[in-house]
Amino acid sequence: MSRSSQAEALREMRDLIDTNAGRVQGQSLRYRSHAPIPAGSLTPEAAALLHDSIYRERGTPVTGDTIYYVVSCDGTPIVWLTYGARVVTPAATLTSYQLRHQAQAVVALSHLSRGALKCLAHLRDASNGRSPGPEPYRSDSGTQVLVADPADPTLTHWTRITADPAESLRHLRQVCDTTGPVLIVDAFGYGDYGRLRDRLDVEVLCVIEDLATTHDLLPAVVGDWLHVEGATKTDLTADQITAAFATAYVGVHSGRHDFATVERDRRGWTGALRAAGIPDRFFHTEAFVEGLFRDSVRDVRVPGGGIAVFRRT
Repeated sequence: MSRSSQAEALREMRDLIDTNAGRVQGQSLRYRSHAPIPAGSLTPEAAALLHDSIYRERGTPVTGDTIYYVVSCDGTPIVWLTYGARVVTPAATLTSYQLRHQAQAVVALSHLSRGALKCLAHLRDASNGRSPGPEPYRSDSGTQVLVADPADPTLTHWTRITADPAESLRHLRQVCDTTGPVLIVDAFGYGDYGRLRDRLDVEVLCVIEDLATTHDLLPAVVGDWLHVEGATKTDLTADQITAAFATAYVGVHSGRHDFATVERDRRGWTGALRAAGIPDRFFHTEAFVEGLFRDSVRDVRVPGGGIAVFRRT
């Protein structure tokens, strides 16, 4: 395993990836090919719990308390994560250095990536023989969200939302049997924004639905535009997204050349050329297209054909 910096290791822990930052290491127990994990200064009781998870007999079903991922520092496990996504600081005698890294690892494992949570949820479903609902990837099923109660984040459910945030939140709470916040573990049909955003917000997904319906677009097109504009890495409110879309959206065209022709006409250049007796063929269309889409607008592919054109904001 290649060596990671400590900052890289913390990011890899959020993804539950095996990582080695020298004195600090993280290992998954999902497979039996992991390196040995010494008990170090764990108490006998904590060491026994770790031993049972590492050396459980093949075929023994896991439970929510079975250890999935272990973070060690200087040869002692300082934090571990269960299959139920519960973060545990096992009883041990730790140095100040180990305690400092324990605190950092707790934060990392308490904010797992969506991919890590989805993996744990899938393993839980497989272990319990349950299904979170029809997989949206298997059919043209429109948009769907995979949701859970944050208090039990690996018990997930596929469902749908609408353009109404209040109505959608009521529905999601009902699905998750909670009265509090709802965690969106995964989303389908919201383009690159839905695929790549680390944390998804119900209100933002609802505004994507609203913009798509209002402008006769697929939500994936709006999500792709949000991603290329940087919203995947930036926290924007629903109101900010609505305002930005109103400023940016131009319309759907068959292709770049089609839009360039419309834009040339709008700017009055076509009329000016013809008034001067200059044939259209002398207009450098390719250079105009290149300049437009490099400096002024961007295009997002529309499934089935065509492009949605947006002003760069």
